[in-house]
Amino acid sequence: MEDFETNHALVEVGCAYWFNDNDEVRSPFPVEIQSEVKRRAQKEILDFLASLTEQDAKAMSDDEMVSIFEGFLFAEGLKLIDQDDQDLALTLNFPFLPRVGDLVNNETKGESCVIERRIEAKEDNKPFMVVVLQAIESKEIWQTEFMLPA
Repeated sequence: MEDFETNHALVEVGCAYWFNDNDEVRSPFPVEIQSEVKRRAQKEILDFLASLTEQDAKAMSDDEMVSIFEGFLFAEGLKLIDQDDQDLALTLNFPFLPRVGDLVNNETKGESCVIERRIEAKEDNKPFMVVVLQAIESKEIWQTEFMLPA
């Protein structure tokens, strides 16, 4: 990933993937911050690349480069959101997990809507996400939990 076109393509493709809904993920980035996130993450990746030795740059795979750029993208996104918006912070930290407003079909409770989510820790201090839902038909409130990726 040495030349301008390749670096530019990395930024464009990465941002297109994360800033638009697609088959794999819904965009976790609010439209209002996308251009600034892109600008900042692009600066970070270019600074990072400039700091590499030629040998390190040649040894870096495309997958490693994408992963590093995505790290910058999400770090900059978290800096730009309202720090009091815990739900948006959860969305940026865990973009593949259910969000408030999502509908979930449960075998026993039926179709339910996510009404809240939060992070808690078990006795071993391992974090997990608690998802509180309301069954559409019965209006019953129930919850489930997910272990969070490391």
